[in-house]
Amino acid sequence: MAEDSSILKLISNSEDKENVSTDKSGDLGIKRRLSFSSEKDISIAEEPKTPPEVQAVSDDPNSSRVSPEISKQRSPRPVNTHLKDNTEEDNASCQGGFKHIKVTASIQGDAEDRDAEVVRRAQEEGCVNVVFPGTVTQEGCCRFVSEILKCILYQRQQLPMTYDQLVYSQRKQQASVQDKDVVNRRPVHSADMDWRKCQQTLQELEEVLQQLEVLFSLSRVPRVLLLMGGSLVLPKELYEINMESLASSGGSQCLRVSSCLRQIFRTLFVADLLSDARPVRLMPTTVLVLAHRDCGVGWFRPKLQFKVPTRVKKQIIVLSSDPNVCKEPRAEGSDWEDYVWFQAPVTIKGFSN
Repeated sequence: MAEDSSILKLISNSEDKENVSTDKSGDLGIKRRLSFSSEKDISIAEEPKTPPEVQAVSDDPNSSRVSPEISKQRSPRPVNTHLKDNTEEDNASCQGGFKHIKVTASIQGDAEDRDAEVVRRAQEEGCVNVVFPGTVTQEGCCRFVSEILKCILYQRQQLPMTYDQLVYSQRKQQASVQDKDVVNRRPVHSADMDWRKCQQTLQELEEVLQQLEVLFSLSRVPRVLLLMGGSLVLPKELYEINMESLASSGGSQCLRVSSCLRQIFRTLFVADLLSDARPVRLMPTTVLVLAHRDCGVGWFRPKLQFKVPTRVKKQIIVLSSDPNVCKEPRAEGSDWEDYVWFQAPVTIKGFSN
């Protein structure tokens, strides 16, 4: 046991001597006891962990490329699927945008071709076709005739302003006259004469419009004539509204009157059928309608011997329904054999300021 303890002391003394170093700085000698961990611990703490493939490359300073074996061992770079999806969506949206542009261009081209055909027929044949994509009601047909009549009177300078503006102006002027003292009678001025002429024209026009509503409720009206100036045999101007190919019915499946009116007036605007650069003088306008002989209308007067004048240029507005869309049966030529012409007993006199 004494020998064993002496051996342990010798080993410990030798280890202490190895761990003690002498450092002389200047004239002073300082003994420091430096304690180090084992070489294994130092290598683990100080050396960073390097992937095997990088370490293999770093060992060779002359190599600048990764060896094929190392590149094979590397995992493939992940693909960003989000960017790929966005690229596909962008390409799809671009293709859809190009398709939309092509469709829009083709639609605009078709519209221009239709407008060009409308202008050609209006200039060469004096005819304008308005095709509705469905059926209409009898009340709608009456509205078409009434609005076209108002438009023709205004465009042909028989009214100084549109019908609605004229009605508003008259009501406003009538209200101002009533507010004044009626006891103080003034002499008749030209403004009062114009107001009376305008009031008379409006009364005549409103009476014709009201009676047209009655006639359309009693019979179907395939044709309407507007004769301006001259006589019934030889008028100055003649306008015809042809509704023979127009399918009419009732119910909620019919087209809206407002959309049909927009289509009518857009076509008339494109065709430029009613405008004329030459000045037009005031002249009376007579309305004739084709209706069933036994419809029982009392205000209109039948004209059994009347024939449409042929020695005057007619302007025809044809209203029809698209046969590919409309399933309602349309009348044929034989269905109009029992129809005769009826004349309005009141002529609409022109008025200007």
